[in-house]
Amino acid sequence: MYTVGQLSKLTGVSVRTLHYYEKLGLLKPDRNTGNQYRSYSENDILRLQKIAVLKQMHFKLSDIGVILEKGEVAHNDVAVWSRALEQQMAFVRQQQEKLHAVEHLLYSTLYAMRATAQVNIEEMLRFIRELEQPSEGVQLRQQFFSPEELEVLPLNDLSNPLIMEWSGILRRVSGLLVEPPDSVAAQELAACIIEYADKMFNGDEQLIQKYWEYITPQDNQSARVYGMTTEVMQYIDTIIRIYLVEDNAPEQIT
Repeated sequence: MYTVGQLSKLTGVSVRTLHYYEKLGLLKPDRNTGNQYRSYSENDILRLQKIAVLKQMHFKLSDIGVILEKGEVAHNDVAVWSRALEQQMAFVRQQQEKLHAVEHLLYSTLYAMRATAQVNIEEMLRFIRELEQPSEGVQLRQQFFSPEELEVLPLNDLSNPLIMEWSGILRRVSGLLVEPPDSVAAQELAACIIEYADKMFNGDEQLIQKYWEYITPQDNQSARVYGMTTEVMQYIDTIIRIYLVEDNAPEQIT
């Protein structure tokens, strides 16, 4: 058993904070019936350890209380402590996955702003919607792609500079929508897109086609990938088709 002063010294948690945790019901030290001094058990130390971990993940103390009440009573037993630590590691992994999803949304929004050089309200609404309902997009991708394909898709590697490079290409596409698809500028862009796709997907033409089908907007739906509207995708389809036909055409002998 430990006094409040001993526990404070050993953990670095102030006496005032320990008292506050007790007031909130997060810690429940025993009280000496004679002098009312507090005594902290092994169970209190485990609870304090859980509180420290959850606070680092920015949980409110009220939420921490709810989580602690769902836990089990600990004893000086390796198995109990091991289970507690394993539960916490699983919880941390869940939070990491959520943070990764938020990071992806933030990156997508930044990409969108750079692609269009403006703040788009529709994109902000999509951001909020995906924060509130994150499982919908994940489930759709899992239905469309195999686990192996998901590993190499560009949406998974946020550090890949090629992802942000696409925003520059998309700006070029937007600026050329009024150009004839067989113009020199449009055909130079087609060559650039083909080269980009080859780098992004490591030359996997089947995955390129599958990803293209995935991001193609369905009837009356907004773009699945920001900027890739029906108009933009049809224009890209057209200029690439013309480029491939001309690239494969036999040279004329003069």
